[in-house]
Amino acid sequence: MFQLPRVTRAAFCAGLLILAAGCAGSRPAALERDLPSNFPNHTFEQIRMSVREAFPDTVHSFRAKASIVIRSPEQSGSFSADIHERIDDSLYVSISPGLGIEAARALVTPDSFFFYDRIKNRLLYGSLEDADGILPQPFMSDDLFESLLGLSAPPGDTEFDVEADSSYYHLTDPSGLITYTVDPAFWRLVAMTRHRQNGTLVEVRSYSEFDRFGGIVLPRRVEFLRPGEERRASIYYRSLTLNPEELSFDLEVRDSADRVQSSR
Repeated sequence: MFQLPRVTRAAFCAGLLILAAGCAGSRPAALERDLPSNFPNHTFEQIRMSVREAFPDTVHSFRAKASIVIRSPEQSGSFSADIHERIDDSLYVSISPGLGIEAARALVTPDSFFFYDRIKNRLLYGSLEDADGILPQPFMSDDLFESLLGLSAPPGDTEFDVEADSSYYHLTDPSGLITYTVDPAFWRLVAMTRHRQNGTLVEVRSYSEFDRFGGIVLPRRVEFLRPGEERRASIYYRSLTLNPEELSFDLEVRDSADRVQSSR
């Protein structure tokens, strides 16, 4: 399973304090919200298309520096990460507990994962089905690019029920089990929830602290919650570059590393 590599207590605490101070001191002011004139009278199709059209098709990759907090029965900790992703391709994450220590690197492709523990000099690899409990929850979604940037939208083959409060649209599928909450000021997803038939909450994805990156509004904070599994993860993007000129997915595994294939 994925474990944050051990460092001395003093070094780890000092790294977290530096990280927290940097995040608290550099967060930008919230964007002003101007609701469209037709709110709250948009149709489901108008809302769905507005969400999709608010993100240009020309954006195909991103690079980010992020602060990540994970809480689960298998893994808990706070660390910083460099994230590289190309849509429908690969995700690369470099993980550091602080003080410039690069502890691990992970690579997720459409059908496989690779996790390189640089401290133990060990490479774990296998199919995506074998990655549960090894990779953190945010990096295990079926729609990685969309889920990490808050770009998911309701499918167009089903008519969702539309409700509105004073600020947001709430789109619920016919089964009543899936709800998307959309901010019409930016046409951005602010939450997605899934329930079971018995009403039990399965999953929540939430997006907040919106900012402009390359002229496009995206969330700085992304949160994932699975209460039944006691899993929670939060990502805060300190910086985010769309369509970067250089994007590396090289794990740079040492020849001496132990290579272990994961299996259930």
